[in-house]
Formats: sequence, C-alpha cells, structure tokens
Amino acid sequence: MKRVLAIGGSAFTGRVFSLQASKNPEIELHVVNRGQFPLNLQGVKEYKCDRHNPRMVAHLLKDLTFDAVVDFCAYSPGEVSSLVTALAGHFKQYILFSTCAVYVPYKSEPIAEDGEVLTRSDGSLASEMAYNKLLLEKELIRSCGEIGAHYTILRPTFIYGPFNYSARESHYIELIARGHVVPYPVDATSRFSLVYVFDIARALMTSFGNEKAYDEIFNLSAPEIITHARLFEAFEEFNGGPIMTRPVTIEDILNENLAVPFPLTESVLYSGKKFAEKLDFEYTPFMEGMETTYKTFYSLFIS
Repeated sequence: MKRVLAIGGSAFTGRVFSLQASKNPEIELHVVNRGQFPLNLQGVKEYKCDRHNPRMVAHLLKDLTFDAVVDFCAYSPGEVSSLVTALAGHFKQYILFSTCAVYVPYKSEPIAEDGEVLTRSDGSLASEMAYNKLLLEKELIRSCGEIGAHYTILRPTFIYGPFNYSARESHYIELIARGHVVPYPVDATSRFSLVYVFDIARALMTSFGNEKAYDEIFNLSAPEIITHARLFEAFEEFNGGPIMTRPVTIEDILNENLAVPFPLTESVLYSGKKFAEKLDFEYTPFMEGMETTYKTFYSLFIS
C-alpha cells in the first residue's frame, strides 16, 4: 500500500488521476486543495486548505507520512520549496507536474529530456508560465537535496482526454456534435505530440515509490506524430462518415480570428521514450485514446 498526497488534484489531469487512484487498492490517496471542486470519492481523504499556507498544510497532515507527494498546481517560484520544507520528514518522493513547454520550441525532431531549455521568459504569458515551471524544477531539485528526499519531474506535452477544460479536441468535437461546420486548415504544416490523460494517471501510479523514477526528469509524450489531417481523419472515422468542414487557409484563420486549438505552422514534438523504456510503460495508441475522448465529449455536447 502506497500512501500518496496530491496537491491540487481536482481539475482535468488531477481529477482523472484521483478517479483512477481511488480505484486502486494499492493506493491510499489524500488530497489537499481549496475545496472549490470537491472530489467526493470513496476512500479518498480531502483536506480544504490553500497550498500558499504551507504551515497549515503541514499541521493538517502532521500525523501522516507519505510515500509520494504529487504536485499538480505549482506555478510560481517559492511554491514548491515552501511545501518541501513544511513537509520535510513526512514524505519520501516529491513528484512535480511540469510541462514540455520548458524546452526551446519548434524543433523538427522530437525533443528529449536533454533538449535545450529556456533561459528566460520572452514576456508573454505562455513563456512566463513555462519559465516559472523550469524555475520550480530547479527549486525542487535543490530543496529535496537539502532534506534528503527524492524528486521526480514529469513534463507532459499537449494533454487530451475526457474532462479537458482547455478548448482543444473538445472544440472540434462540439462543433461536430452540434452540426456546425468545422474550419479545416488546409495549409497547416505543423506536427505535434499528444499524451492521453489516463496515461498520465498510469505514469504517476507507476512512479510512486519506484526507484527507477527517483531523481529523474521525464517527458510524457506518446510516440505518434499528429497533424491536422490525421486529427480530422480520426474524427471522421469516429463519426462514422464525413463531417462538415470548410477549407480555410492560415490567412483566413488570422483574418477571421478563428479558433484553432493546435499549432498551424510550428512543429511541437517531444519524445516520451525515456519513461517508456525505463519504467516499462506503454502509451495508449492515439486512435484508442481519441475515440474514447470523442465519444465522451460527443455524448455531452449532443445532449
């Protein structure tokens, strides 16, 4: 039995993880968050507390020790080190949910963990968030080293799946379900990597107390390379026939301010091979994961 503490754990990735962990008899799950979206899962202990009050978090958990802490919601420097310090002696492994956006982007080949990372923010919100994640990674490594705990850093690529509140795949599926015409970017040249949200949940559970995951950084990215054409082919297969599309160019998209949830010209590719090989992990095939996602969202939007 592994006792696990999740910081956050109620939105999309964290929610799917909590749902899956609650069904695993080998995991005793405790969740700390602000209580805005209660999980109400059998066997899961929830604590209503803001992570920005680490002394209160430590007080609530003072009688417990954890095999692993999973941090889903660290975004600003100082948020990790304060919790690591407050919980020192009460956990063995701290898993930080980071992002592949920490890498210098737009390479033609999938970027592995030794890829070049950002050295600063360019001032945009997305860049600021990515650079802060990189600072948090460094903070975690340093803080765990100071108290003799293990760290694991997970960098996922674009995440898809049920419960996704980002309007990516769900944006297209909603248009299809409601009988609307879907803009199809005919001159898009981008290639991108995806990872299924249930794979992230499995990857986390595989990492708990696993010495192969100690003091390591891993990308989480399925091996298949996706394009807009591949995505639309999949939607038509799941739909059982053609969907209503309107061919648009990138110029049309910009002029009409159309919502296109995936890159148009830049390739955003990452390699998740290290995690797969080191922890004997198999990613869900794109068609399998996206079919479940499609059917879940379609039934929601058509009702």
